[in-house]
Amino acid sequence: MIPYEGLLFFYILAAVLVVSAVLGFLGKNQKYWGIIATLFMLSAIFDRGHEWLLIGFIAFELIVLYAYFVIRKKSKNCLLCWLFVFLSIAPLVLSKLSGILTENVIGFLGISYLTFKSVQIVIETYDGLIEKLSFIDTLYFIVFFPTISSGPIDRYRRFVGDINAEISGEQYSDLFKKGVWKLMTGVFYGLVISNLINTLWLSKIPESGLFNHWQYMYAYTFYLFFNFAGYSRMAIGTGYIMGVKVPENFDMPFISKDMKDFWSRWHISLSTWFRDYIYTRFAAVSLRKKWFKNIYMGSYIGYIITMTVMGFWHGFELHYIVYGIYHGLLMCANDVIEHKWKGYKKIRRKDKAWPVMALITFHLISFGMLIFSGRLF
Repeated sequence: MIPYEGLLFFYILAAVLVVSAVLGFLGKNQKYWGIIATLFMLSAIFDRGHEWLLIGFIAFELIVLYAYFVIRKKSKNCLLCWLFVFLSIAPLVLSKLSGILTENVIGFLGISYLTFKSVQIVIETYDGLIEKLSFIDTLYFIVFFPTISSGPIDRYRRFVGDINAEISGEQYSDLFKKGVWKLMTGVFYGLVISNLINTLWLSKIPESGLFNHWQYMYAYTFYLFFNFAGYSRMAIGTGYIMGVKVPENFDMPFISKDMKDFWSRWHISLSTWFRDYIYTRFAAVSLRKKWFKNIYMGSYIGYIITMTVMGFWHGFELHYIVYGIYHGLLMCANDVIEHKWKGYKKIRRKDKAWPVMALITFHLISFGMLIFSGRLF
């Protein structure tokens, strides 16, 4: 059973959310019900083979997290942190390699998103931001079923704050209304609009010809947005009804004025994860240790590394890697324009310039989506 697809899933989800709503309106904390509901939903989503893979993965990640948590109390060694980050991502890397070399028998639904949660805990433990690691809270954070297949990627400390908070029935009422609205609009985006785009436009475009590639570029861009944004909204809405304020993932990305603006609006939870745990750290270290004579070079290389890693995260196929490098170069170009063109920030603030900037950015985005689709190579 695939999350947020098919009537059976929504029938089961409705039953789970009815209990959540009753508890919420009564002012009861939903944490333990959420854990029971999550385990029940996961047993329904995963077949027996993948169920055991999921259990093995979770057990491995918990061992890694707790082992590093104990070690971190005794030593703040950067190399040890990197070792445990590597251990945490090892199952994901094996899954990606397995998919290229043979049939992927290691991977399962949501392994990428679960891995990001684990890596985040390792890094924030190293930073000293996580001083307590509750087994129940950590398990619930990793396997929280609304976001298991497509995110958004939540943050441990924020999530733990939500699940342990005591809220009144009146406060929950506001969460419930927002949750239902997000869930319903997500259904409209992901199951109505995206399916219409796919059925009436995308699937009817011939494979060859310059005009057809151009047409496919637009169709695929809109299809991907409504499909992914729809699934994100359904996950966010479900989380809200269960008392968890899952972070937003999209904020009108097609009105972006430049590529930096775009990545603050598109797949926000992923882009901020890469920004916080890869780009910012690399740029800060390179500046502090003076690796480059040009003070901006660390930022440029940081963009290339960050976006290339993002490409590899999607998959080891060539079109994903090129997609990542393409966006890295666009971010570098954006940075160069900001630094070299003194009037750029002033123009960027002008409302009259917005339509032209948004149109240019949209086409840069759409070409990137065409690369991502794998249609070009």
